[in-house]
Amino acid sequence: MLTIRDLSAGYGKLVVLHGVSLAIEANRLTAILGPNGSGKSTLLKSIFGLTHVFDGSILLEGRELIGVPTDAISQYGIAYVPQRNNVFTALTVRENLLLAVRRLSKPEVTRALDEVYELFPVLAKRQNQRAGQLSGGERQMVAVALAWLLRPRVILLDEPTAGLAPLLVTEVLRTLKTFTERGITVAVVEQNARSVLQWCDDVYVLREGQLAFQGSADECRADEEMLKSYLGVGKGRLETRG
Repeated sequence: MLTIRDLSAGYGKLVVLHGVSLAIEANRLTAILGPNGSGKSTLLKSIFGLTHVFDGSILLEGRELIGVPTDAISQYGIAYVPQRNNVFTALTVRENLLLAVRRLSKPEVTRALDEVYELFPVLAKRQNQRAGQLSGGERQMVAVALAWLLRPRVILLDEPTAGLAPLLVTEVLRTLKTFTERGITVAVVEQNARSVLQWCDDVYVLREGQLAFQGSADECRADEEMLKSYLGVGKGRLETRG
């Protein structure tokens, strides 16, 4: 679905990524892991056209994305959910969701909201509350729901479980896995390696802007040196699916 070749990117004159190459497979949940400052968020932002690319290519099913404006990238079917400032806090949950489906017919809007409330039951209960009054986890669910309502082919998420209680972490990751079963490709940047490794299919680990590991989630879980040195996780502390 997405192929990244020899990507060097950053901000202004600062190079953060150094010749990174990887592939994000269709209809799979790909985790991008690594220490703070390793370039994980920069990778997602580069795909969505939010960084300066010095070299390399980013291909969506063979279509070059480098140089394409962000709004056009969105129209190609890529949705990006940043870690912060990802909902309209002055609007209610329902008003936020309606913005994403404003071009649909009334029956289509009803059907789309019903699907969202099925995926995120808590949003049905909170639909008349202002998003700014929600907990951090609930706001994050609104942001993920907004991306889902755009009916993208690819969703990029930057640390969607940051600061969430363990039960909410499991709920968010389970929902992202459900997206892949519905034909959406998901790439997620995460600090919470212990949790995401139980749900993802593929793993890339970045260190100092370079690729340090690539493989399946099973291969990553089995690599004790990788878990300890790059992710700070002991093999015996890995979580199981909730």
